[in-house]
Amino acid sequence: MKPIIPLPGEDLMEMGRRCNAVYVCPKVGSERRGPLVAYAGKDDKGRNLVGDIYFNFRRIEVHLKVVEAFAEAACTKLREQGLLDMFDTVCGIPQGGRTFGQMLALVACKRFAYADKKPKPTEMGKKQEYTWDISQFDFEQGERVAIAEDVYNNFQNTDSTLSEIAVTGANIVLLVGALNRSPIYDTTYRGLPVIASIREAYPEYEQDDLAVTADIAAGNLELEVKKNWDRLMQVQV
Repeated sequence: MKPIIPLPGEDLMEMGRRCNAVYVCPKVGSERRGPLVAYAGKDDKGRNLVGDIYFNFRRIEVHLKVVEAFAEAACTKLREQGLLDMFDTVCGIPQGGRTFGQMLALVACKRFAYADKKPKPTEMGKKQEYTWDISQFDFEQGERVAIAEDVYNNFQNTDSTLSEIAVTGANIVLLVGALNRSPIYDTTYRGLPVIASIREAYPEYEQDDLAVTADIAAGNLELEVKKNWDRLMQVQV
């Protein structure tokens, strides 16, 4: 497989499509001809939120020139907003955030660290959850850290990330990602600036929302999105 190289002036989302990284559930009218996909966030009953669109950075991170284009776009926004000098270190959250964050640190001339992914006990029929281990890296007291993720969904998992890194004594000052698809949080979260290479809100639904109940009842939901990505791509064609 040949690496994908960005074209001059090419849109980032179009690069993502060329990397086969974007799933949009096909529809005829309101009828879905493919599965809904599960997101990381949950409703008040502990069920995964769902939607019709999924941006799979795993398919992008193997093409390093495309990752570089995403990092450069984020760096440009940071520079334009006067945020490039407010952090010393980029901490990448696995897996895609580690790849994106390392490239961002390279482009922005920052120090780089990353968390290791540790699976949490997860109930059958729910999306796997994780905790982060950053014990392999040293942080100075008050060190200014930007948290890098590939996709910010709805920021429900961000609180645990912030608390786990905060115990090191580091000062988290910024959230940066390849895509911020949150329907709620645009430019800030808990007082922290949020910068993304692409800012594009995707609708998401609770599983008892009328827009998705028929599909949920029919089992038309993909929980292991990345594992079954090839199947989703075939459905989308």
